[in-house]
Amino acid sequence: MTAARPAAPRRAGLRRPGAWRTNPKTTLAALACTALTLAALAGCGGHSTPKATDDAADTVKSLGAVPIPSPPTAQATPTASEKHLQLLAMGYSVHAQLPGADAVVTAGGPTENPIAKPGGGVPDRATGTITVTVREATGPLTLHAADFTSRDENGNAIHLTAHGPATIAARPGRTATLTLAGTYKAGAAELTWRHDGKTIAVWDLNIELD
Repeated sequence: MTAARPAAPRRAGLRRPGAWRTNPKTTLAALACTALTLAALAGCGGHSTPKATDDAADTVKSLGAVPIPSPPTAQATPTASEKHLQLLAMGYSVHAQLPGADAVVTAGGPTENPIAKPGGGVPDRATGTITVTVREATGPLTLHAADFTSRDENGNAIHLTAHGPATIAARPGRTATLTLAGTYKAGAAELTWRHDGKTIAVWDLNIELD
């Protein structure tokens, strides 16, 4: 008769053989996750991250040249003639093609000098000084103060006077300037230039007395 043997004492931390049982679904999921992780690491291996010690040349070599955008193309000066006028904002230039000469004409301003009220208070009108500049003339071109007229937003005429010569003559290689002044109320207005009675350009302007 065989005597029963006492069970051998188990060591702490050890399990009987077969105690670890693995779920097949869990194993497959873990393997798939590992494969995706390795694939991602392999795909990223083609690009190195610049280190703080890399100089500019190494950084450019590592990341590639960065394209530098080209500056925007300057807007061309609009062309006007006796048959085709231009509407412009004050301060802009027009390329005038006139019989006998071409030129670039610019109307600037107005420079405002508020007119004080007799009883005080906020001025409601100002002397507006406008500067007309003629440059790049291809031939002799004469401008008169009488060639320019001005009206406010209600259509009322603004009397203009010349500060300095009332007539200027532009020639090739030289710049000529005509200075005009008028009394304006707050609001919008316009300046019209006519050559031989034909409208060449109209400039919009605004008087602010706040």
